[in-house]
Amino acid sequence: MFSFNLPMFLAIEENITNDLISKLDKEFKDIANKKIIILTSKGIYEKFKKGIDSLIKEYRKISIYFVEDSSYDIAVNVAKKISIEEFEIVIGFGGGKVLDTAKYASYVSKKKYVSIPTTLSNDGVASPIAVLKTFEGKAKSFGCNSPDGIIIDTNIIKNAPNILLMAGIGDTVSNYTALFDWKLESKHKGIHPNDFAYLLSDTALNMLLYSREEHIRNGNFIKQLAQSLVLSGLAMDIAGNSRPCSGSEHLFSHSLDEHYNINKPHGLKVALGSIASCIFQGRSYEPIVTFLKRYDVDVSPEKLGISKEIFIDTWMKAQATRPDRFSVLNTIELSKDYLEKIYEEIMEVLK
Repeated sequence: MFSFNLPMFLAIEENITNDLISKLDKEFKDIANKKIIILTSKGIYEKFKKGIDSLIKEYRKISIYFVEDSSYDIAVNVAKKISIEEFEIVIGFGGGKVLDTAKYASYVSKKKYVSIPTTLSNDGVASPIAVLKTFEGKAKSFGCNSPDGIIIDTNIIKNAPNILLMAGIGDTVSNYTALFDWKLESKHKGIHPNDFAYLLSDTALNMLLYSREEHIRNGNFIKQLAQSLVLSGLAMDIAGNSRPCSGSEHLFSHSLDEHYNINKPHGLKVALGSIASCIFQGRSYEPIVTFLKRYDVDVSPEKLGISKEIFIDTWMKAQATRPDRFSVLNTIELSKDYLEKIYEEIMEVLK
């Protein structure tokens, strides 16, 4: 039977990092005598320098390591450092690049890992997957463990750039088409989705889709976004793969990353992919388009720098990025003319 590794603890509160050591001591015991390494970026360090320096000064067993990039080689080198210098707890404090590096390094070194995001741009805050660069800077997903603990300070998240919060919204929206593709796999291949993983992913989606909050910087909305992304990450852990949150829309994003240098957040690309996937699936995209517009999340191809030619070519190559991943793309025949019409329809509906 497949086993999963859910976090030991989760805290989503305002200003919770102000009392970080007390929180960690409650969960890990005798924290002051444990060697801790904090992985962060130089930019995040400068932004929170006062608090980090105070922490290091008070607890001398804490060291800091600056993550320059989220590559496989860097993550493995950090794992070596953690093992050789006998750190007991790894803390990732930053955005996706920092968290993925910390997550994989702790997994390789077999140490406890605590995720403290400074933004909510994707479900990587809780998922058992680390996205790291490999050859020629191309991203690859590596299986690992979910964090042992997740601490989300909503006051820190409030100060994140709008585009990253919007990306988090987009990443959750992609559950809409991913779950349909998962059911489609069951119909065609007889592989039944894990009911609990499906429920968590669906709950994560609906929690946002039917939220009554009006603004993305509203404290309640940020808490809901955090909960949604955590639930999505846990759904993947329970399923043992990314199926609950990754379908044809993610294949589109993977194809973009492989073939074109579209420097936009992952969540925005998969949200655009979901709109096209709805058309492939024969479903209305109205619920997700209405939701995205409500929070001013603009995922129009034009806004993302995706021309008609790139859009068409990306979809034509999408299935090849994950041949093993069954989706609606396995059931339809894509053509240049068909994709051109979809591109124009999306451009019109997202005006």
